[in-house]
Amino acid sequence: MISISNLQYGPDGGEQVVEVSPKNKWTYEYESDWVLVRQQQDRMRVIVEPNGSLETRSDIIRMIVNGSVVNELLVVQDGVELDVSNSIISVGSQGDSLFLPIVANTKWEIDNKTDWCEVHKDDSSLFILVGRNYKMEKRSGVCVIGAGEVSLEVEICQSGCQWFESFEMINVEGGTFYMGAQAEYSSDVNYDAVAYQIEAPVHQVSLDSYAIGKFEVTQAQWEAAMGNNPSENQGENLPVENVSWEDVNSFILILNDQSGLNYRLPTEAEWEFAAKGGNLSKGFIYSGSMVLSSCGWYYSNSKAITHDVGGKCPNELGLYDMSGTVREWCNDWFGFYSSSLEENPQGPYDGRLKVNRGGSWTTPAVNCRNSYRHTNYVDEAFHDLGFRLALAK
Repeated sequence: MISISNLQYGPDGGEQVVEVSPKNKWTYEYESDWVLVRQQQDRMRVIVEPNGSLETRSDIIRMIVNGSVVNELLVVQDGVELDVSNSIISVGSQGDSLFLPIVANTKWEIDNKTDWCEVHKDDSSLFILVGRNYKMEKRSGVCVIGAGEVSLEVEICQSGCQWFESFEMINVEGGTFYMGAQAEYSSDVNYDAVAYQIEAPVHQVSLDSYAIGKFEVTQAQWEAAMGNNPSENQGENLPVENVSWEDVNSFILILNDQSGLNYRLPTEAEWEFAAKGGNLSKGFIYSGSMVLSSCGWYYSNSKAITHDVGGKCPNELGLYDMSGTVREWCNDWFGFYSSSLEENPQGPYDGRLKVNRGGSWTTPAVNCRNSYRHTNYVDEAFHDLGFRLALAK
């Protein structure tokens, strides 16, 4: 006889040993392929495979002595139990951290299909960290919780931000660097055979920490603030262009009024330091690479149009499009460089021309180098001239 009348298993399966008596010769029979029985004289080993379905399943093991069934052993295995307390999560544009209890009777895994939030787990909980949404439209993503053949979806919905909250800024740690380039002495610092005269002399500059826009200001951001779109190549995620230095500062006044912050244009020194990768600089000629086509849109690859911001590789600081795409206004009046060490230079007190940097989709590679300088009058606007923001720390 068998010492017990039934065996219970969880969905993970496993093995149980049953004592058998009498000890005379006996055999067994059963039907399921998920049960495995091993006979060991006065013991029966019952091995059950994992059950990945929701359904409970069962089988009967019949003990046979001299051709007759002398006892039956009921084997029952639970199905997967998997439940989440909330399958739809709503989060504000500023982001949040969330704790979500999970009910499960077996091991479970997560598959996060959303690149703008982090998802972690322990045995009974899901932890969701949602970052800030810098887009002016809501977004949603899915995290899949799975156990065996069972899966549940948790939808994460995040509201869009106000236009004046949509500027993603990258912190730039202050430091000292050599600004400019020179084409005269190959053994000296910042030698560049194609450097223009106004890029010299090379000189040391020390900067305090600041923040600068991860992307150039887009047409969607401009239109939300100004109610118009002056750009010749139009598209929401294209950089705004055809804006003068005066236009840009009108935009910044509205932005600061709405945001309560103190955005501004970067100084020329801040722009070059950031373009070169700040304290993380690897010495690239262009912002993020020695190969311009990998980090910027310029005359040879742009097909005579602007492109969405962030479409090429970033530089060492995570900044996009500082070489090519559109030239970018700086705050400084144009002036020739000094050879002496400067701290947080602001450019000349006044002047006739404002500096812009970065090259554009209309310019050759030589004009997309990190040290290249260009100038325009404050009321001039061109279809390859835009801007990015800076913010004092």
